[in-house]
Amino acid sequence: MLCFLPLQISAQPNLPDAAVYSAEWLPVYPQVSVNGSVSDGLYEFISHKETLLVQNKTLTSLGIRIPPELLQQARSMAPQQPRDGTSDSDGRTSSAAASSDTETPTEIPAEATPAEPPHDIWYVLDSIAQLQMQYDAAGQALALTAPLAWLDLPTTRIGGLPQRAYQVAESGFAGVLNYDYNVSRNHNGDVSQGLLAEARLTTPFGYLSHNQLWSRQSPQAGAASPNNVRLDTYWRTVWADKGLVLTAGDVLTSQLNGSGSSRLGGIRLERTYSVQPWRNTAPLFSYLGESTLPGTVDLYLDGVKQYSRDIAAGKYEITLPPGISGSGMAQVVATDVLGRTVVVDMPLYGGSGLLAKGLSEWSLEAGYLRRGYGLASADYGNKPAGSGTWRYGITNALTVQLHAEGSSGYRQIGAASGMVLGSLGQLNLSHAHSRLQTQNGRQSSVSFSTQKGGWSFGTGWSRTDGRFAHLSTTLDPAAYLAEAAAPVRTASLAVGWNNNLLGSFALSYLHSKKGQETPDKVGTLNWNRNFGSRTSIFLSAARNFTPGGQHSLYGGVSFNLDKGYFSTLSGQRDNGGDNSYRVSVSKSSDGLNSPSWNIGWQQNETQGRRRGRLNGFINYDTQYGDARGNVYNAQGRTDWSAGWKGGLVWMNGGLFATRTVDNSFAVVSTDGVADVPVSLFNNKVGHTNRKGLLLVPNLSAYQENTLDADITDLPQNMAAERARILAVPSERSGVNVNFRFNRMQAASMVLKSADGQFVPAGAVIRRSDGLPAAVVGFDGQTFIENLAAGENRFSITLPDESECRFSANYQTGPHQADLPDLGEIICTQ
Repeated sequence: MLCFLPLQISAQPNLPDAAVYSAEWLPVYPQVSVNGSVSDGLYEFISHKETLLVQNKTLTSLGIRIPPELLQQARSMAPQQPRDGTSDSDGRTSSAAASSDTETPTEIPAEATPAEPPHDIWYVLDSIAQLQMQYDAAGQALALTAPLAWLDLPTTRIGGLPQRAYQVAESGFAGVLNYDYNVSRNHNGDVSQGLLAEARLTTPFGYLSHNQLWSRQSPQAGAASPNNVRLDTYWRTVWADKGLVLTAGDVLTSQLNGSGSSRLGGIRLERTYSVQPWRNTAPLFSYLGESTLPGTVDLYLDGVKQYSRDIAAGKYEITLPPGISGSGMAQVVATDVLGRTVVVDMPLYGGSGLLAKGLSEWSLEAGYLRRGYGLASADYGNKPAGSGTWRYGITNALTVQLHAEGSSGYRQIGAASGMVLGSLGQLNLSHAHSRLQTQNGRQSSVSFSTQKGGWSFGTGWSRTDGRFAHLSTTLDPAAYLAEAAAPVRTASLAVGWNNNLLGSFALSYLHSKKGQETPDKVGTLNWNRNFGSRTSIFLSAARNFTPGGQHSLYGGVSFNLDKGYFSTLSGQRDNGGDNSYRVSVSKSSDGLNSPSWNIGWQQNETQGRRRGRLNGFINYDTQYGDARGNVYNAQGRTDWSAGWKGGLVWMNGGLFATRTVDNSFAVVSTDGVADVPVSLFNNKVGHTNRKGLLLVPNLSAYQENTLDADITDLPQNMAAERARILAVPSERSGVNVNFRFNRMQAASMVLKSADGQFVPAGAVIRRSDGLPAAVVGFDGQTFIENLAAGENRFSITLPDESECRFSANYQTGPHQADLPDLGEIICTQ
């Protein structure tokens, strides 16, 4: 808004005295926008002969910091004015003569202003280089556009959702028993039984787990292993907020590239992001751009629009969504308010197994090596052993790993790295050196993989010396030293191509050689193509290129028959003339209380002899466990097996039969309301029992698990405070989930006055303590909640400010499901 304030001009000491009441020098206060953003507040400018003058301090308050050299240039443009006040030939001072000139000076004449610091000098706005202005005198609006380097603007951040830890519910005390029982019988009548069980005790401080294997065979089959074997026992505590995990008991050692772990009886302390699933640890791609004016930014990945955001003037940073795998193309389209568009294409390559820059993981293990796992319950070595691994993201494209392990007379050190080579692909390197007693060994590997459009390519090479040792080798060093020191070399190559018209092709080759033995050279070629959504054809060819090696051809067709039914026809032939044919029909499960099964017939032709066999299996999953059965028949000989696996959970004083509880779990309560359907992530998991409880297994630890209660069929007198709860349990522990179902004590009625007329709609009903209870509806219809058993007294304030009173006798039985209707009630004065 343009303001003329002649009474306030005298407060400006830097204006000429003669200009205080002059129309040539007027202070104005327009609405100012800087690079498209409107600034709040009043900012003073001087209007002189259709030009605007401004002080540097005003520009600074608007967030515009002009370089001193440009201000100096603007000052140097001003006409030189004598500062001693001498008069010209007409008796006017030089400043007066200059002010009467038709040219507007770049700054107010010095004679008209007192001595002030430089920032109080008035500059002609359009004389400042690189500062663009548009002044609408009639509309009282001033638009300034400055280089972004002059502005202190925040960076607009797009994408990259904030990583926050969920509020983890405190674990309760609970007992868990998982079991998997199987019985089988072969055609000779031999019967075998096996039971794999886990007992777990969960507490607010961690959990204790014990795994046991029991087996039994019929006497005629003999017994090749102990009947009862302890597998492992350990205590585990997790501090998810710090990413720390402590395990004591039977633990696994860490290894270079995660392979070749050994079992210890001891402790393991690790810092791992696996207990922080809410945190993104993979490197994220980002793009940093800038816009002089406000606008919009659109992000496309491989031609698919991901999101569109409005941006203010200044810099903006776009963080691309996680999960980019292989090669891709990102496109950023920025459009400002003037319609100017900038398009930036960015080729990307997303690696695997990498950590973002600055992130690290580590693990330390110490204890005694275990031997005979699965055969002996407590057979440990007598020499202490230890290992440690550290991973670190040096950059978003390079992650390194260091590993060391050792025991008496043994040590191993190694290093590995994974790096993304721009948009070319990912290169992985590893090397380890071991020494056992006097024997040295080395293991090295290198691999490269990439994806470009529909193509994929991978190659690798590895070499292991015959004397390379692992930690478990120290359990029997004599056997290790007695073996021949033959190095093992492998090389592999894999190429894939996917085409919407021709289908998918995959070609692979593996070359492996040990010492001086004849190398194995195996190649495979696979092809498959879908024809619509119902038919798929597949072919596979394999060949061993060593002398006398076999080769085979396998192919078939599968059909989707709707409603979960599938059928497959296939055949195979090898270079020895052996053929086999198979036909099968199967059905997938529709969820709980729905079977899945498969029936197949196969005929083999070997050296002119034909043999047929029939096999089938069925699975049936229920809320309380999973049943399975399998039968196999060949040449009149029948083998069969059957099994059941499930779990028992004791928590909150109740015992629950459920499916196997491998992960976290929840005890859902509906406050005594039975037969309420409950879903986990929109998948039905069961109904509450007669006590209104349900055990929901297999929740994801440290993540939000969506649990829903179906309240559509609730009785009229029941209400749920909430029908959806997000449960966040600890690792392999239980959490209580209460939907808070409340039994309503309410009734409907029709209120009439003593003369038989309906009580007016909108009248307020108050309880005996004066608190509002309800509002009368049309035709006296009223619904009152929170009634007490017996007599309930109320009063009503009528439109004429008089009062009437009535009482409602509320009685309900313990099993009453409907809300009572008390009929007509008279309100008397």
